[in-house]
Amino acid sequence: MPKDLKKRFDRIVEILIQLQSKRIVKAKELSDRFEASPRTIYGDIKSVEQAGVPIIGEAGTES
Repeated sequence: MPKDLKKRFDRIVEILIQLQSKRIVKAKELSDRFEASPRTIYGDIKSVEQAGVPIIGEAGTES
């Protein structure tokens, strides 16, 4: 597996674990944790959704 693909796979697995373990997870928190842009995090979350994992979220909330 190419290094970049493994890094993305590992990040997506960790994001999935975070989403399952907390009621609210902010993209900013994830982007800081994984040193990735919020756009990258949103793309990873979309990949999780496309894999059939239901995710409920609100875009743009910051409080």
